[in-house]
Amino acid sequence: MPDNYKKVVVIGAGTMGSGIAAHLANSNIPTILLDLPSKDEDKNKISNNAIVNIKKSDPPLLVERNCLNNIQAGNLEDDFHQISDADWIIEAVVERIDIKHKLYKQIELTRNPNSIVSSNTSTIPLSILTQEMSEEMKNDFCITHFFNPVRFMRLLEIVETEKLNQNKILKLRSFCEHQLGKGIVNCKDTPGFIGNRVGVYAMQVA
Repeated sequence: MPDNYKKVVVIGAGTMGSGIAAHLANSNIPTILLDLPSKDEDKNKISNNAIVNIKKSDPPLLVERNCLNNIQAGNLEDDFHQISDADWIIEAVVERIDIKHKLYKQIELTRNPNSIVSSNTSTIPLSILTQEMSEEMKNDFCITHFFNPVRFMRLLEIVETEKLNQNKILKLRSFCEHQLGKGIVNCKDTPGFIGNRVGVYAMQVA
């Protein structure tokens, strides 16, 4: 089974979403970065601004400047159809469960059945994220929690259910390990997973 993905869509052009998109671009993966449409003349302004910030980032999020050509800006109104032929769809929007649930319903209606979907949430349990999903969607959904800055932080937490499609998760793990250079840690479905639970505890003790 090939490790590479031909196309990835990242939804959410904030710090984490743009960082993930940049690191995918480092592996020469065609990546679509989507966010809300702007009311300005440039409806892709939010995503375009994120790409500009990637270019100016310090420390640099890109291995080479020309990797930026692998990222295409878009918005959720005009470009949501890009999800239909994506191999991997990554949700990196605000940590509000109502917004995520609404987005997952839209993704489920648009995605192709061969895709895998993941959330970059750092706090919300998988059981809550999947509450309103069909069984088919649940079987293709997991949490992939990257750390900031994505290029330099090696840890990747993955939370999955027992029903998750094994072929898809094996391909995802292989890609994240060998192409993205991540050290993968399996996490139980608990609030904060491992990194944040340990971090919050350490801060409280300090």
